[in-house]
Amino acid sequence: MVALQSMFPAEARPDDVPELSAHLDLVTGRVELVGRLDRATAHLLHDAVSALLVTSCAQWTVDVTRATVGDHHGLRALAVAYRRAGRHHRQFLLLGASPTVQRAALQLGGSEPSAVAGQVCPN
Repeated sequence: MVALQSMFPAEARPDDVPELSAHLDLVTGRVELVGRLDRATAHLLHDAVSALLVTSCAQWTVDVTRATVGDHHGLRALAVAYRRAGRHHRQFLLLGASPTVQRAALQLGGSEPSAVAGQVCPN
C-alpha cells in the first residue's frame, strides 16, 4: 500500500483547508481518498491513476467515502480518472460518491450511471 499526501507549507496553509491522502493498493487497483479533493489536491488522484497504469489491474476502484469533493477541479479529476481507465481498457468503479457528485461525474466524464453508482461498468 502506498500513501500519497498533499500538504501546504505551514505559513501558506489556511486553517480550514484539510489535506488529502490517497491510499493506493497496487495489487487490487484500489485508491482511497481521504480529505478534500480540489484544485490543490487533484494531482494526487492523477498520480495514483498514473501508478495504476503500470500494473496489471483490470479494474480500478476509487473510494471517495471519506473524501469531500471541494470544487469543479475535484470533479474534473474524477472524470479524467474515468476517461483514463477507458482509454487503457480498464474498468472503473467509483465508491461512496454522493448523488450530487454522481450526477456531476456523469456530466463531466460521459460515463454510464452504473459506473458512478458503484457498479462496475466496462469501458
